[in-house]
Order: sequence, then C-alpha cells, then structure tokens
Amino acid sequence: MKLVVGTRGSKLSIIQTQEVINSLKERYREMEFEIKIIKTTGDIDLETPLYRIQKKGIFEKEIDLALINREIDFAVHSLKDYPTDTLEGIRIVAVPKRLSPYDALTSRIGSDLIDLPRKSKVGTSSLRREAFIKYLRKDLEVIPIRGNLDTRLKKMFNGLVDAIVVAEAGLIRLGERVDFKRLNIDDFTPPAGQGALAVIARVDDDRLIEILSTINDEKSWMETSIERRIISLLKVGCKTPIGVCARVEKGGVDVTVSTVSLDYEKKVLVNEFIEGEDMEKISSKIVESFKREGGEEIIREWRSYYD
Repeated sequence: MKLVVGTRGSKLSIIQTQEVINSLKERYREMEFEIKIIKTTGDIDLETPLYRIQKKGIFEKEIDLALINREIDFAVHSLKDYPTDTLEGIRIVAVPKRLSPYDALTSRIGSDLIDLPRKSKVGTSSLRREAFIKYLRKDLEVIPIRGNLDTRLKKMFNGLVDAIVVAEAGLIRLGERVDFKRLNIDDFTPPAGQGALAVIARVDDDRLIEILSTINDEKSWMETSIERRIISLLKVGCKTPIGVCARVEKGGVDVTVSTVSLDYEKKVLVNEFIEGEDMEKISSKIVESFKREGGEEIIREWRSYYD
C-alpha cells in the first residue's frame, strides 16, 4: 500500500511530515509513502505580515483542496496555522505527540527579552508576539519579518534584526544549533495548537482514518482541542493578539489565556485549573472567566481596528 501525503515545501514542513511518516512506518512497516509538495498562498507572499493578509487559510487551503480532489491521500499541517473550521469533506483525524507549545527568543547577543538593549530590533510577523513584546518592552523596535524559520534565523544573523521570537518546537525540529530562551507562558502565552501537528484525511476514507488514528496522542489531542475550542468560542483569528495554552495534569487541565489591549497598556491574563476531562465544560468556563476579566472588550477593540 502506497500513500501520498501533501505538505508545504519548507524545510520544517518536510521534517514534520517525515515525523508523521516515521511514526506510521513503526506500525505499518510494509507501507510506502510519497511526499507531494504543494505551494500555498503563504509560501508565495513572504513580505506581508500575516495579520495583514486578507485571505484566510493561507498555509493550508491549496493542500486541503488537493486532498478533497483526491490528488493526495492525507495531509500534514502545523496545527497552530490550521483554522478551526475545516473545509467540507475533510477533518483532523490525528494529533501526534506534541512538542513544546512555548515561544522562544533567540538573539545575536544571546540575551533574554528583558535584557535586550534599548532600541533593539526584534523580528516577528505575529500580531500576538508583537503585542506581547510592546506590552513588556515599549522601547524595543518590532520589525515585520517573514519567511521559513531557517530563513528568519539567517536574516537575524545577517543583521536585519537583533533577535526573533519563534516557536520553540520549530527550533527543536530543525535541530538549529542556536542559543534560545524559552519565554514565560504568562508573558508570551502561545497560540492554540503550537508545537502540534494536524493529520488531515477525507471523512469518507474509513480505512485510512483507522490507520492514521493509531498515531494520535490522547493528551495532545485533548490539550489542542480545548485550545481550539476556546478560540472558536471567542471567534478570534490571527488579527487578534491572543494566546491560549492547555496542559493536562493529574485530575484536570491547567489553562492559560491572555491578550493585550490596542494601546499595549492593559493585559488580561487568566490562568485556571479545572477538574475533570469534559473539554466543552473546561473551554466554556475559561471563556467565561476571560470575558469577566475584560478580555472580550479588548477583542472588540482589535476587531474594530482591523475591520
């Protein structure tokens, strides 16, 4: 049996896809795989900050359409980039064991964010990261920087910026030999799904779903499902600087949600441990707490600004 898997062409995307293939090969040694590279909108426009791109699904739509049209058998995406509403006819069927969900800072001078000299240039294309940086250090200059992770690292070492904020999982997967500092979850609450992969299949492909489901990690599935449900309930996307991270622990789930106001003066941070495993109940409780602390008003500010 040979399966064709669709993915983006970046070095990190190939590594992530190979990670999924290797896990499947451990269970199905006779199975063969072919990786099909599909260029997406996000791979073509490498200049515009992500939150200023008007189109939705810039990193996955073309791949998912290839899946629907049966040009590929399944797809692998970075879960943090994957929308909460999938195209009709496909769905997430597995979330393999997640790597670190946290953000990390790497710089040319090996410094932490708090220790960067005044007026240092920090690169990011994420509105969430930009807002958290400006809330903590208004003296820093935030520079829009796009490109694959290895490209952004090269831009930093070539002097375009002094530091960049990236996903720790990306640095781990790429095996980049760079010093980095993990950023505190309260200061830089990561986006829903960061560090996790989404394996996508057609809803009518029962046999393949059965195969792909064998690499699903229940803990990672639960954590990311809660994170994505919170984002869905709040109706926010990349144009709202919001972070949400769920960590399954003994007896319940520890959830952190935070956002920063449009003027970077106010931060709403909610952290709660909720007992049980009812994902819907946990998500709803966190959203209620977030709204009670003023998070919904901040979301409205950002939505009005970009709409």
